Amino acid sequence: MVTKSLKREYLAALGLLAAGGVLGLVARGQTWGSAEVPSAFTVTVADVSGADLAPFVSAVPFVALAAVLLVPAVRRIGRRVAGAVLVILGAAAIVNAAVVGSDLSARTQRWIAGSADHSGSIEAVTTSAGWVIAAGLGAFAVVVAGLLVAVRGPVWPGMGSRYERPSKQSSGEPGPDRPGTESAVVDAADTWDALDRGDDPTA
Repeated sequence: MVTKSLKREYLAALGLLAAGGVLGLVARGQTWGSAEVPSAFTVTVADVSGADLAPFVSAVPFVALAAVLLVPAVRRIGRRVAGAVLVILGAAAIVNAAVVGSDLSARTQRWIAGSADHSGSIEAVTTSAGWVIAAGLGAFAVVVAGLLVAVRGPVWPGMGSRYERPSKQSSGEPGPDRPGTESAVVDAADTWDALDRGDDPTA
């Protein structure tokens, strides 16, 4: 029997996955660093996003959102495996975000210097550590959700349970141990007896 507490756990885990995925997607698209690149006649501002500086961190939100659909579709072992994968990927994303955030200004400069669109000196580098933290928080939500899925997921309901075909015992259909079977056998015997006597059993 599925209790209300199990349903709340289930929905909380899916909600954390969705929230972590959305937060990560928003953070990856924001500017994590920028710098001015002067040329002969003008000064160009080069922006570097989270997707540029931390591709791995940027990929985890897509996995988290896919897991929102995957977790209800699989059962016990599948949920344990999915939860373990989410924990590993989320933890790795947190580490990656921390490494990038600890050297954000230098990484921004290196990325701009290595870009084919910009050449020359790089000046006035600015960074937005808040988006790095947001990406880390999104990954942390994925880790927590992954733990819930791995530990508690096997006892949660699945999307396939409502579509399972009921057994003969539960559906009320005649089975080998149900009264309907015996009456069906008797009716068949009476029909054959009537045919042997030359009577029309349908009359």
